Amino acid sequence: MNNALPILWMLMGAAAGTLLPLQNAVNTRLAGALRSIVLATGISFTVGTMFLGLVLLALRQHLPWGETYTQQPAWIWLGGLFGVSFFTINIVLMQHFGASITVVLAICGQVIGGLIIDIFGIFDVARQAPSFSRFAGTALVVAGAILVNMTTHLHTDARADTARLGITRRILLPVAGVLGGCLSAAQTTVNGRLGAVLGSPQAASFASFCVGTSCIGLFILATIRQYTHLPATTATLPWWAWAGGGVLGAIYVLVNAVDAPLLGTSLTVSVVLFGQIVGGLSLDHFGLLGLARRPITARRIAGATLVLIGIVLTRFAS
Repeated sequence: MNNALPILWMLMGAAAGTLLPLQNAVNTRLAGALRSIVLATGISFTVGTMFLGLVLLALRQHLPWGETYTQQPAWIWLGGLFGVSFFTINIVLMQHFGASITVVLAICGQVIGGLIIDIFGIFDVARQAPSFSRFAGTALVVAGAILVNMTTHLHTDARADTARLGITRRILLPVAGVLGGCLSAAQTTVNGRLGAVLGSPQAASFASFCVGTSCIGLFILATIRQYTHLPATTATLPWWAWAGGGVLGAIYVLVNAVDAPLLGTSLTVSVVLFGQIVGGLSLDHFGLLGLARRPITARRIAGATLVLIGIVLTRFAS
């Protein structure tokens, strides 16, 4: 029985990884109906915050919020800001590239960001000396992301396909996707530190969502005139389009919080990223949740395989 438990936790982590592209697809559906990426992100984070708040109430933990606020550095609360930026970028990329490309670009950024954080000891993490295996793994992740990206035909409007728009779609947006992945790596590190200080990964996840909701809420209030009238298309949205993204995001964070102490950070990250690859390719192949169908090809599988090998090399390098 004991030997079976680690396998169960790994399967749970991989399943949680598939939730991230699914969440991106749900939020993209909501953003399209609302005609606002910002408003969709705000709704998703609000729902996720409420869900995690109910989890904390059920746990009835005594948490040192005051001591943490006064004795810890300010950056320990920035996980929510990193997270809301990451998810907003993902919605933008999903509209242009589809699920699998968005996921692979994010994974590329997560691996690169994690490597930078480890080498330079950012956010007070223990420094890890650079090694050939880590750099080789990172290179494989980048190569895999490029291979998958080259095999996808982007959505284009023939009348608006100017040189400037082409550069934005083909260069600037992928760069933004990688930077978003770096922010996700920073969020994981910061939330890990906050969870250790509070003695509760669940509380750290809740705090992260609270900060993210506050940030996006302030931005919405500053631009409130844009949201005085909701588009008529929102009336036809299914209930899961409103609540699904936030709940899926909260479950994703919670599973990571549960798995990390049991499997270790490296193995947890690896199985979750594997789940993201599988989830992204599946969403694209079957055209789920209204996404444009992009069948799996041998090249895309090869690119995803390179990403997976790179993840393993990077995460388990000595």
